[in-house]
Amino acid sequence: MKFLIIARDRPNGPYPPDPASLNRAVREWVGARLSDGTFDCAYYLLPRAGMCIANAESHEALLSLLRSWPSFGYQEFDINVLADARHGIDNNHERLQREAAKSKAEDGT
Repeated sequence: MKFLIIARDRPNGPYPPDPASLNRAVREWVGARLSDGTFDCAYYLLPRAGMCIANAESHEALLSLLRSWPSFGYQEFDINVLADARHGIDNNHERLQREAAKSKAEDGT
């Protein structure tokens, strides 16, 4: 499963005692996730957020991944489940065709 994750500092959350060290820990952790394929990509969103596309086998695996994030206690996450666009487009086309056929059958045409 693929997830789009946006991480932002908690607006009224705790502030890390050593932000420079936490920054380096996050940098190392994100680099490792990119190297091992857990993340497809990771970007900084200006001015104060980050995003990644993460791969996880389940929602529980995603939860464990997020809890291992070095800055987990200082950030909040927006999580969006991703599906392949071509599948979504084709699946929607199939649905539209079924609805059109049903409508024709109900109209008797």
